[in-house]
Amino acid sequence: MKKLVLVLLVLSAFAAALAACSAVPAATTAAPTSAEVAAAPTSAAAEAAPTDTSAEVSATPEISGTLSAMMTAQAASPTPDSRPIVPEPVEGERPLAGVEAQDRNERFSGPAENYVDENTIYVATIVTGKGNIVAELYQDTPEGLNNFVTLALNGYYDGLTFHRVEPGFVIQGGDPLGEGSGGPGYTIPAEINHLHPRGALAWARTGDQINPERRSSGSQFYITLDAVTFLDGAYSVFGYVIEGMDVVDKIEMGDKIERIDIAKGTASMLPTPMPTPTPFAPSSQEGRPLATVTVAERECFFNAAPEMAIDVTKKYQATLETDKGKIVVDLDAALAPISVNNFVILANLGYYDGMPIAFVEPGVYAVFGSPGNSPASDVGYTLPLEAGGGATEILTGTVLMYPSADRAGALAASGAQFFIAFSAVPDSATPMNLFGAVAEGMEIAEQLATGDVLKSITITEK
Repeated sequence: MKKLVLVLLVLSAFAAALAACSAVPAATTAAPTSAEVAAAPTSAAAEAAPTDTSAEVSATPEISGTLSAMMTAQAASPTPDSRPIVPEPVEGERPLAGVEAQDRNERFSGPAENYVDENTIYVATIVTGKGNIVAELYQDTPEGLNNFVTLALNGYYDGLTFHRVEPGFVIQGGDPLGEGSGGPGYTIPAEINHLHPRGALAWARTGDQINPERRSSGSQFYITLDAVTFLDGAYSVFGYVIEGMDVVDKIEMGDKIERIDIAKGTASMLPTPMPTPTPFAPSSQEGRPLATVTVAERECFFNAAPEMAIDVTKKYQATLETDKGKIVVDLDAALAPISVNNFVILANLGYYDGMPIAFVEPGVYAVFGSPGNSPASDVGYTLPLEAGGGATEILTGTVLMYPSADRAGALAASGAQFFIAFSAVPDSATPMNLFGAVAEGMEIAEQLATGDVLKSITITEK
């Protein structure tokens, strides 16, 4: 049970994985291992979320003594911070370029005062030995814009390295210590206004558990090598690469940032935003039309959840036909009407037909319903948490929608992925939509392996 508890505690870390199919894919399509699942907050690439560990280290000091002592102890008086803030840039001077990289760490108490003009377009050129990376900086992220511009003009980034390179995911730099734990000595407020297409320039940060406000690193940034939906709604994107993505693709761990120059643009070079898509939701149809669509093409097939079509006063049963045999699941429409309605419609459309089982952790759970065998590969929309089905107690044999996040980054349920629990979790930290339980064939479910095929799901009324 310990392993299942660990897995379920961190399933919410996949929160943004399915939030915006119109924008981009996960770092990899490989199925997650238990270790990767536990490493959150990514999909199949476990350590994928861009992090700045400096704040995490300072936020977790060792605590000794009893619980009562900890509860009653008085906080020590704060020590006045005598460090300066980042200075206002002076044209032609780059004072921090002459400071040893490690001495730039924890050097300042806060960002520079406002320096940028809100009506000016700023363009950053990241100069490397492999070529230049040119990014236009967003005007609607003023805190990040001002911070990046003033650090760059002061020479803070000169000579630092790209300390992290994840193929197909991100390159990350801006740490004066060169290993992921350094920074200028402060964080900046979250400005979560943009998605993560290929070429997004964004701030790294520590995780939500110690950083619920999602404040950004003071200096560490990353550039996405591919579109990455599972970061949408959770990280502050402050720019977009308009030239030099071929250079970004060539960057290797340890490559130097020679300098970052800032110029003023005369016209925006950002791509034209995509129009808001017309809602396209699954609906009941004769036959099983999606069974004739390739499994890969079912990813992001829809962009909105279906309207209510079932009678919630009736009892529904699902029969899962697999390589190993049949599994019969009693669906609870009264407990989780939205999830059952969605599941019934997708099953009747043939959405699940012929789809490989995404992931099996023996003794823990089996995950179904991902066209690309990854938490980031889904139907294209999410479901809200249901008042009745938002379970925190999970029993052996219960069937639940896989946790995800909506476009704003709030906890939600996957639109198609579900799992069968093989062990009990009396108090899961992550509420999930529980919508059924295995009535027959639990022994079949426990024999399944990753890659086995879910041949079909047949719905009947009891």
